[in-house]
Amino acid sequence: MFCLFLVVISSSVDHPRLSNEFSQATFLERFPQAYYFVDINPFYLPASTLEKLRFLDDPEVNLAWLFHLAREDEFHKARFLWQALPANISETRFNELVDLLVLKQRWEELTTLSKHLKATERLETVLGLKLGVLPDKLNEVQLGELSIALLPQQVTFNTECKNNVLLLADRFSAYQHLNALRDKYLLKPEPGQNSFCLSKVYYVGNALKCEEGFKGFATCNMMRDLPESDFIIVMTTNGLANVRGSQMTLTMTSDYDVLVHELMHFSGFEDEYAIYGQKARWLCNSEGIKAPNLFVGLPENAPQGWVKSETCQNGTFDAFKPATKWSKMQFQELPLSEQYRQLWQKKVQQDWLIEQQKLANNVQTIIN
Repeated sequence: MFCLFLVVISSSVDHPRLSNEFSQATFLERFPQAYYFVDINPFYLPASTLEKLRFLDDPEVNLAWLFHLAREDEFHKARFLWQALPANISETRFNELVDLLVLKQRWEELTTLSKHLKATERLETVLGLKLGVLPDKLNEVQLGELSIALLPQQVTFNTECKNNVLLLADRFSAYQHLNALRDKYLLKPEPGQNSFCLSKVYYVGNALKCEEGFKGFATCNMMRDLPESDFIIVMTTNGLANVRGSQMTLTMTSDYDVLVHELMHFSGFEDEYAIYGQKARWLCNSEGIKAPNLFVGLPENAPQGWVKSETCQNGTFDAFKPATKWSKMQFQELPLSEQYRQLWQKKVQQDWLIEQQKLANNVQTIIN
């Protein structure tokens, strides 16, 4: 049967000459079994041809088909391919597959890959990053190949920055997510250029001790000395985002709107939804301007044009806000209004001037 088939192929004046990739693909789609009799790299074949060849269950074809499915995010079709891959896959091709899965953030598939094939140093490093292994326990060369930034002793910021912000992540997925948020922020810094200057994202692994604390809020404590900065943003995997003092903690559910909302907390803005417990007691039991967007007290003493806020529903006094409409401090998903952007810019400038005055006073004290 096969002999006759080969004779037909070699003697027919109409068969493709297999001189280019297009004719090879067309020919193999018509005669899939011919794959075994031609010298062809399946990675050069189009998806339609690979799909025709799938029934051959050839390891190299399976690998090429897996790459196609991964690029198209069709991982549900790849469930049975992992155990049908070639055992002698080259390290270069293996690492290409690892990099593709990392790009797609397919952690389950990366783990599955390690179960069916002998892991390369690239895959071992990626799985270590996934688990939060400390940087000094990981392969330095592979960290460089993966473009993972490690925390230096000193971070240099733009001298025109009013607020320097250090970015840290404890897991590879957190590292990728924080980088994505950073990239989006840099397209249009809020509330203006050089208001907050974000460092690179640095991977620190389990040195960043993170857990879910009170009411599910994420808490992280850095177990090593940090380079000097004004604020810190840390990204972990679980819990609710929050700001405590000069540290913001974000998690994998935090989107860009959450980042901007929390940055406003760095400048002293308060939430405009109802607060509870201890915070309501200390914030809402005395009169005065408590934040750029919050006055607490009697209605007649509120700044002109300010309206009642829900912030102090559980306090002694009522709260008032400058916006008659909902704002980003009440609903994070709302866009930053121009009114609040200007309030924010003013507060950033005021805080910066205060810090500059402190520095000048310290210098004068040293001189004297």
